[in-house]
Amino acid sequence: MAVVVVAEIEGGTQEFYEQVSEKAMGGDQLPDGGRVHVAGPVENGWRVITVWDSEEQFDRFRNERLIPALQQAGEEGRVAPQINVDPVH
Repeated sequence: MAVVVVAEIEGGTQEFYEQVSEKAMGGDQLPDGGRVHVAGPVENGWRVITVWDSEEQFDRFRNERLIPALQQAGEEGRVAPQINVDPVH
């Protein structure tokens, strides 16, 4: 079942987003199972919205690529993103 993933990074910036994206999705290529990817600033930081073919594909991307990219680009005291996953129709 397809899912929508909303990640909010409190204190996140465009620069931080671009650093993480380059490491996690080099060349702006969506990973296997990724269908839509949009991002932009919000009042307290940065929001990323993605649509995946399945939650399992997102979990694989998160564990194998996103978390390591966040750790590599991390800044002192940065809070991990808040991630919500919901089914879509």
